[in-house]
Amino acid sequence: MTGFDWPALSAARNARIDAVPGMVRHALKVLEDLLEESDHACTFTLDDAPLVPGGVQASVQTLLPQDCTVAALAPVDDWSTVVGAALPGFFVPARQPDAWAGPAAPRTVADGLAAWVTALLARLWPGTAEAWELTVECRGWYEAAYVDLVVLADGRVWLLHLGVSD
Repeated sequence: MTGFDWPALSAARNARIDAVPGMVRHALKVLEDLLEESDHACTFTLDDAPLVPGGVQASVQTLLPQDCTVAALAPVDDWSTVVGAALPGFFVPARQPDAWAGPAAPRTVADGLAAWVTALLARLWPGTAEAWELTVECRGWYEAAYVDLVVLADGRVWLLHLGVSD
């Protein structure tokens, strides 16, 4: 799948913009299932809310579980770099190293799905969109490890949550 131009695929290029979030969520669910093992459960979600008068932080707070708060929002230059660095490598299970070594089939599929997610997100978020890595503080359980990305685009605040529990 290396070198394939995912954004040029007609399914990405011609998708109705209102259908794109559902397409992303579906691809994330497939990627979750692919990367999950008995002690390695992934939770990948995409949520959005309108920008509220309190700003980005207040908008993000509406998207978090009730026992969590925004601890920090660290600006990033390019949201796609954050997604590309996290998916799928940060979440690849380590118990079957041969299965996940490139160009093994599982890794090829996971890499392709990650590229598909990024191509679809590019339909929602221009490359120049303001973006932040989110750190949360929780009174309860959140994730063992996570990458949370917040993006402001077209008056909406998006939260891409990429988490793993093990």
